[in-house]
Amino acid sequence: MTRQEKGLWATVIVLTACVIGMGGLMLFSGIFSKEASPPLKDGSLAVASIQDRAITEDEWVDELKKRYGRDMLMTMLNRQAVALEAKAKGIDITTAEVDAEIDVMSRSYGSKERFLSEMEDQLGITEAELRMETTYRLLLEKIATSDVHIEPQQIDAYLDLYPDQFRPKKQLNLSMIEVASEDEANQAMDRLENGEDFAALASEISLDEYTREEGGQIGLIEEDDPFLPPALLDAALELEPGDIAGPISLTDTYAIVYLHDIIEPKAPSEDKIREAVRKQLALEQSISLSELERQLREKYEARISAGTVTL
Repeated sequence: MTRQEKGLWATVIVLTACVIGMGGLMLFSGIFSKEASPPLKDGSLAVASIQDRAITEDEWVDELKKRYGRDMLMTMLNRQAVALEAKAKGIDITTAEVDAEIDVMSRSYGSKERFLSEMEDQLGITEAELRMETTYRLLLEKIATSDVHIEPQQIDAYLDLYPDQFRPKKQLNLSMIEVASEDEANQAMDRLENGEDFAALASEISLDEYTREEGGQIGLIEEDDPFLPPALLDAALELEPGDIAGPISLTDTYAIVYLHDIIEPKAPSEDKIREAVRKQLALEQSISLSELERQLREKYEARISAGTVTL
């Protein structure tokens, strides 16, 4: 699993906890209320119920507004303010720019299709929504750096300091079996050599709870992934697709690793590398994007009406 995927899973957990917490609070407020269910307002439909207690659409919307209304309003105001500033400065984002940015984000996932699938399956973000958010971020960055000039010599100096930063990293698609002893690892290797299926054996004997449920599948990891035991990674880097290695001594256990495939992303062109460095250096010299949003809201007189949301 790549660093990006680990971050994605952490985000999923946080979002799930927020949803559960919000839903739990709304249900608890209904369950423990001693008052009878209020009559439905005109036009307000019951969207949920528990025993004889209805939760109306008005209640639901009011709760969402109280908890998330201010953030949503701020997001909407930011979008409007940035659009106004972009129009005033004659700044736009092309489809090609959005495509290029999504290609960059997709690199650690092996393919654009895999990246988009992960975003939708794990976070519920569709490609259209991703493109909209990417367009906004690129527009904001372009506004932030519109008055920042970077000399070619600064780009050269940066590339001299960090020559490997833009070198695409090799990605390995791995599975593993983890067992308690070297003896058990040798027995597992014998079973594999006798034709047993790696995934089935991993599901049967592997100690690693996370990968065992997936037939030992770790997934795509980068060649220098810091989350994988170094001994396991070193062994995997010596393999060809379809090869199995083991026993591999870990801290307290032993492992067998199976290399499904190797992905070597295409290196970006020199022009794209230099543009990426220019943009990075320019962003470092500009104000933060959150501060830019605040300034633009102020410039275009954004206001939240009193009583609209809880401040």
